[in-house]
Amino acid sequence: MNYRHHYHAGNFADVMKHILEIGLLQALHKKDNAFCYIDTHAGRGWYDLAAAPAQKTGEYLDGIRKLNTRQTFPNAWVEGYFAALDTLKEQFGKAYYGGSPWFAAQNLRPQDRMVLMEWHPVDVEKLKYNFYRNPQAVVHHRDAYEGLTAVIPPKEKRGLVLIDPPYEEERQDYPEVVQLLAKAYDKWPTGTFAIWYPIKDRAPIERFERKLVKTGIRKQLICELCVMPDDNALGLNGCGLLIVNPPYLFAEEADKVLQWLLPQLSQHVLAKASVKWLVGE
Repeated sequence: MNYRHHYHAGNFADVMKHILEIGLLQALHKKDNAFCYIDTHAGRGWYDLAAAPAQKTGEYLDGIRKLNTRQTFPNAWVEGYFAALDTLKEQFGKAYYGGSPWFAAQNLRPQDRMVLMEWHPVDVEKLKYNFYRNPQAVVHHRDAYEGLTAVIPPKEKRGLVLIDPPYEEERQDYPEVVQLLAKAYDKWPTGTFAIWYPIKDRAPIERFERKLVKTGIRKQLICELCVMPDDNALGLNGCGLLIVNPPYLFAEEADKVLQWLLPQLSQHVLAKASVKWLVGE
């Protein structure tokens, strides 16, 4: 699996991640005071699905291209997701798909801001170019494992951190990610943290969950979408989003989204979606 995101843009995992990201950001709108969005592995910001990398894998064909936009949406998160995509396509063309920074930018109010980190030298230059006209965005060429704890807590005191690291560089049960979360939470225990992770086999995920529980962090919610059986040996079977300090009623709304996505993105009769508390209050 090549981590650079232009190979995977618009796939089923992106669809799930970005809709839930919008839900987290919309919840921050409920208070007037400013918030900060922090993206630790921001990529390029948006992607051309007609370009060679996306065409090479064709993953978007089993993701965004399978969604039926003519049916009733389950909540405002999905409405916001398609509205953000429409804005992107109007600006750049019908083949474009947004990365997490794009969806975040569409959900910032005038008082809010975002901090984007990217370590890949080519992608960070593209990210800087894409956001240089956005006064609410700051782009850092920075390793997230050092950079995140350096920029939190933000001056706004409220906000969301999205962590979506290069898992091809991680060991199977993601110890570095758990360590990063523990350090970040220790500095900003009131922040909301969302960690995306791939599901290729259930056993490593169970070890990952045990490590998360041992951190002692409360209020850990897990949202998962598996389009294939989670023990299928062929590749990416599903994905999850671990959320620390999720907003009130987020779990219920997330379940509505996942149950709406499941029949559209499923690739197997044993496909499944779930929302569960790994650690409660």
